[in-house]
Amino acid sequence: SMRTSLLPSSIQSTASQTFHTLYQGHIMAEVDIIAPSGALGLVLGTIGPEGGPIVKDVKPESQLLGKVQAGDKIVAIDDVDVQTSKHSHVIQLLRNNSTSDERKITILRESQAQTTERWSSISRRTLAGFVGAAKSPRSRSTEPGSHEPDEPGHPTTKQEISCHNTIDDDGDVNDCTNQLSNGLHLDHIPTLPRFPVLETKDRNCWSEPSHTIFKIRGCNYLVDPKNKIQSGPYLFTARGADLILTNDKSGPRTGIAEKYSSILAGHARSIPTFVINFIFDWGILVNYYEIPAMYVSFLRARYEGSNQDLPAMDALQPHERAIIRFLVGSDNHRNATLKLIPKCPEGPWAVRQLVNGKPALIGKRLPAQYSYYPAEDGKAECFEADLDTRKTDRVGKKAISLCRKYMTTVTLDVGIVIEGTNTSELPEQMLGCVRIHRLDPKMSPTLPSL
Repeated sequence: SMRTSLLPSSIQSTASQTFHTLYQGHIMAEVDIIAPSGALGLVLGTIGPEGGPIVKDVKPESQLLGKVQAGDKIVAIDDVDVQTSKHSHVIQLLRNNSTSDERKITILRESQAQTTERWSSISRRTLAGFVGAAKSPRSRSTEPGSHEPDEPGHPTTKQEISCHNTIDDDGDVNDCTNQLSNGLHLDHIPTLPRFPVLETKDRNCWSEPSHTIFKIRGCNYLVDPKNKIQSGPYLFTARGADLILTNDKSGPRTGIAEKYSSILAGHARSIPTFVINFIFDWGILVNYYEIPAMYVSFLRARYEGSNQDLPAMDALQPHERAIIRFLVGSDNHRNATLKLIPKCPEGPWAVRQLVNGKPALIGKRLPAQYSYYPAEDGKAECFEADLDTRKTDRVGKKAISLCRKYMTTVTLDVGIVIEGTNTSELPEQMLGCVRIHRLDPKMSPTLPSL
């Protein structure tokens, strides 16, 4: 169980308050965690040269998931003061008592009000970036001299508490503590910030990796299936990503661009946007791409009967023809050509082996719903693809289960390309890609009711 209480008597002299105390200028809440016997699945570290143990990570299979959080400062183990101890000493104390029915871990945690303010600050900075992107649509692409993490690595010295328990495949991410959204009424759902992010140590954020990591169909692929080439630049620029949890009180998970003006921190429709919405049992993962003006013209002609002059199809590049046929075609054609290329550049071996860059026609593997929303009331055009992963095949379910299990340790590339099905549409070129960095559902907002 988890409860707030006074600091243990052996260390009361170090606290100036009973419930809230100050730690390095932050308002902290003191919490007792009652831990069961056995391995705990925590990764600990030491704060600075003078010591002080801290929780660096909580493994997905941890018995304390949702009770202990990354960033918690450990001040006592079974009322033994460890505030100035190295994390190795704390690990030894926990191991020595691992056969006990229960162990008390006393921690200091940043208060909920301050956590909310900190994440609101991140969201405000991210929001400012989106406003800039709206003024200069291409400004979010990688500039000369800047760097997106193509092969992320986060070396750190850490010692792990061994764990033997594994998470049940039916475990619910909603069991995680969601301090950010519970009880809050926000005008905009906080969106994932763009990599790099100092506050989260580059966790729970997104980036746009280099297009050169993808191999796609070349001109001669139909006669030589080995004819794979390196992709040219992305055709749609990535705008951002959201991880949003759902529960029984949440509204519909489809048609989100029309129903929820608060997604992407309220800027999803500030410019024409392609929304790709992956629907899971426990929430939604949404990727956003800017739609270039030429493709918007074809969408208007298809759905609004616009008389705007359109370029002749035979004057376009092969990949442009493929995308236009996808946007204006039937749902059957879309399902037959919308191709997902998932990659796992960082994560456990089992995930990297399964999520290995093999293309999949996503519309043939799971139910897909496509919607177009015209510009209105100051909102730009939007094209949305809702992909229901709850009804995918066995291989898809296994990949989703593994990614969910190791969500906090996985970096995932979600690449999208429209398949070239004839010589007039080859070579292919990547539509876009969003890289997701080690998502933490405990930091994610919850989809509100309508």
